[in-house]
Amino acid sequence: MNACAKITDKGQITIPREIRDILKTRLVSFSIVDGVVILRPVHDVGGCLQKYARNVPSDANFSQIREAAWEKAIHEKPDS
Repeated sequence: MNACAKITDKGQITIPREIRDILKTRLVSFSIVDGVVILRPVHDVGGCLQKYARNVPSDANFSQIREAAWEKAIHEKPDS
């Protein structure tokens, strides 16, 4: 299956319904391999962010852990 989507001025796209149905999630990850953008479904946020949640203070609540993990994930180099 192939599909095209326009990137808006805000950097947003609409993923066609057929592809969203295949993904079965509203969370995706992007990576770039040899200049090709790869979009993968993420079904388990905990698993996805688990490596980033390390070294967070043990007294942190879930929201603090999730926020710290997202911050570390966002700033990670794409090829790491």
